[in-house]
Amino acid sequence: MRAPLRLWLRFIGIEFWMVGLVPFQIGFIIGAQAWTSATGLLGLVTVALLTSSSFVLNHLCDLETDRRNPRKAFSLLVRGDLTPPVGWALFGALQLATLALAALAGRDFLLCLLGLTAISLAYNIAPLRLKEWPGLDIAANGASLGFLLPLAGWSLSQPLVEFPRLYFASVVCYLVAFYCPTMAVDVAADRAVGTTTFATRFGALATMRLSWAATTAGAAILFWSGLSDAFPWDHNLLWWTGWILAIQPLAHWQLLPPHEAPDYETVRRGSIGLATIAAFATLAFLWLYLSGSPEPPFRR
Repeated sequence: MRAPLRLWLRFIGIEFWMVGLVPFQIGFIIGAQAWTSATGLLGLVTVALLTSSSFVLNHLCDLETDRRNPRKAFSLLVRGDLTPPVGWALFGALQLATLALAALAGRDFLLCLLGLTAISLAYNIAPLRLKEWPGLDIAANGASLGFLLPLAGWSLSQPLVEFPRLYFASVVCYLVAFYCPTMAVDVAADRAVGTTTFATRFGALATMRLSWAATTAGAAILFWSGLSDAFPWDHNLLWWTGWILAIQPLAHWQLLPPHEAPDYETVRRGSIGLATIAAFATLAFLWLYLSGSPEPPFRR
């Protein structure tokens, strides 16, 4: 308990809360057709707690490899500020709080959170430990961040069976695109401590190519959705924002080249650049969506 507050906050993954909160909020806005509500705020708190419980679980299950990994020196378990039994108690308390709040938000939301919890357990705990199964590690992250979290936001106001499948498929693609470079840059460190990932199995170049392909697929899905008026997209939204979709694969190629093994600085700058473009595109789309999908100025 001697650790400073900043290490506690880092231990529970507070800097990664936005990774879960953003896809959840996108799903909520599309379903509720509003920026927020009391139920939406409850959902945000619940997702933040779930993210923290997942990070604590990750620290507990990776303790032995973290002790050999200099990047994990901040871990309270590695430092000895927290014992494993206390860590498991903290995980249990966070998980119980998560499910209790989820139950207050509704049955469908609770089902989504239970699904996210199941993926977190399967991802971290043996014998499944999906994080060490190349390909399944990416699939698990895509299913949780790109599908179940937006679906959880959607479920707060709409039936689960009516979720916009094509749109959520594009979200999965974009999140896979952001996740892959974080694996590619850690290939050497992960191999040194014996961690198996898609990148350690297939190499950094293959991982970066997959990242670019995922961005391209996400943009293509949204473009097709606009052309075919697949909710929540339509021709009007495509007219206003289609140019952003067109530049995303080009920007990705320039910022996170798929033909080069990246270093940390490339991934940091590239991820910030692509995240900025994605954030602008998403905010523009949501604002126009909530404004009633305005027609282009030349239409009568």
